[in-house]
Amino acid sequence: MKTLEEFNAFLDQQLGDEVESLEQQRITGRNWVRRMWVASLVPFAIFVFFMVRFSLQPASGNEGNRTFIIVALVLLVTLGGYVTRYFMMKRGGVNEATDYRPDFKNRIVKPLISFLHPDYHYQPLNHASYEEFTESGLFEKKAYQMTGNDQVYGKLGEMNFQFCDLTVTHMPVVTVRGQGPDTVFCGSYFIAQFPRYFSTPVYVLSRNNNAAGDGYIQTWHLGKKVLPADAAFNKLFMVYAPDDAAAQQLLTPALMERIVALHERTAAKLFISFYNNRVYVGIDHGTDYFETTLNKSLHNRQMLNNFYLDFMSMLQLAEDLKSNLPIWTSRSFSPS
Repeated sequence: MKTLEEFNAFLDQQLGDEVESLEQQRITGRNWVRRMWVASLVPFAIFVFFMVRFSLQPASGNEGNRTFIIVALVLLVTLGGYVTRYFMMKRGGVNEATDYRPDFKNRIVKPLISFLHPDYHYQPLNHASYEEFTESGLFEKKAYQMTGNDQVYGKLGEMNFQFCDLTVTHMPVVTVRGQGPDTVFCGSYFIAQFPRYFSTPVYVLSRNNNAAGDGYIQTWHLGKKVLPADAAFNKLFMVYAPDDAAAQQLLTPALMERIVALHERTAAKLFISFYNNRVYVGIDHGTDYFETTLNKSLHNRQMLNNFYLDFMSMLQLAEDLKSNLPIWTSRSFSPS
């Protein structure tokens, strides 16, 4: 696996020219958007100015002329707005503004993913499906709305994986006026699939997570509560499994240390499921990676570095399981 230093060195040495080119595109696009806002506000300001003047004038009894002037003013301001927009669209900057996000993904993100491994593939529009979310065994099957993007998929040894940005919402049956849907999950979602099966399902949840409190996770369906020997781990997480001994065997000190480190670095709620032949990891940090804006400089690499750290943390977590031979079996368990 590539290190963070190698990741940043590739960004500097191989993509440095692309980054600078996109940074200039960002500045051009940002300046165009600002000019567009100013140009759009001018007709509106003129309209408000004349309306205030008319309202301050004493009534002269000639209401017909007054109405005609107001209607004419509205039409002129509307026409002026369209003319301003037309000429602004002809000026340089519109293409830079509209193409900036897809250009960033195609010219920066895609090569970065290929650098991590030639067999890793990037799909900017794809994300995990409803089935891939609910098959973790953690979340109740409800009428969720699934949105997301920026899926990375590939193979590491015998392990197939996918990683994406995912937002899952649900509209409660009973709502108060003006209430929007519940956010069940919003963050990074990872699935790793192995050629062998876990001997029992094991679920790890951050304490005080909203999904359990709102009924989207029914912990009594998940099995018995398990208390690993690591007190620091138990302060942060709850573990459920039908088989206590098998869960203790799966949660090695090294694995629990990785999970705690992931929690401390992201400061996010974690949802982890070891179910059949898959590992599901959800980092509920509310971040949509690779969705850069015209107002944020590309010289700030925090977003790219955070993606790398999340992605590699989950790959390493899944890889660590392969050497723990007693937890594996050749048979799938019943999903009851």
